[in-house]
Amino acid sequence: MLVEVLELTPEALRLLVRGADTAFVNALRRIMIAEVPCMAIEEVGIVENSSVLNDEFLAHRIGLIPLKMDPRIIDEEPDKVVRFELSAEATDKTITVYSGDMKSDDPSVVPLYPNMPIVKLAPGQRIYLIATARLGTGAQHARWQPVSAATHKYLPVIRLDTARCTACGDCVEACPRGVLDKIDDAIKVRDILACSMCRDCVKACPLVPPAIDVSWEERSFIMYVESTGTLPPEVILKKATEVLAEKLSAFKKAIEEALGHEA
Repeated sequence: MLVEVLELTPEALRLLVRGADTAFVNALRRIMIAEVPCMAIEEVGIVENSSVLNDEFLAHRIGLIPLKMDPRIIDEEPDKVVRFELSAEATDKTITVYSGDMKSDDPSVVPLYPNMPIVKLAPGQRIYLIATARLGTGAQHARWQPVSAATHKYLPVIRLDTARCTACGDCVEACPRGVLDKIDDAIKVRDILACSMCRDCVKACPLVPPAIDVSWEERSFIMYVESTGTLPPEVILKKATEVLAEKLSAFKKAIEEALGHEA
């Protein structure tokens, strides 16, 4: 199996994987969504709330605030509990309470975006609450999903019959993603990775049969991971591979025990 990093930013990771199959890359995708743990607020204790939002609505907003965490917590402190305190009061004018107003008792776990609005308070209104955050997985609730996108697709393959192509440019205009380009009276593939295999270019070709064809390379995939920000995307993928390895080890052990009992 060959793996090539096509893109890596603090928010996203794109890989080219060759020599894999659909079941393998799809298993990683599902694990990243549902089984890689991250921190999220689980409980909200509202001591005082005189805002226009009822307690349940306020707690729901608090629970969905993404938290940035130290990845080492997953392995070193899986039972860690982080406490947040939020106290705000409007005196002489209306104020907006933001996620950054929540005070964490552990600097390794803090709101990812400090400017997320939680509630507006009119003069005389006040809220005071205490929230606790723990590790969880997306299988429990969406607030524990570390990814906002986890996808894979086949590596596209575009073939041009240069002997028959008249370079009319219809396929270039039809492509919604700018994959093709007309250069020096010839059609060229500008960005193969952007191809969604919609085949609009094939349909636009006036020749019969078309001088362009779109297919895919077997056992080659483009994987895309977009983090919510709670964990770096490369950490999410690495943890997914660890979870998959643990599942396979547990399954192997169960098989050996079952066969041993039968023998």
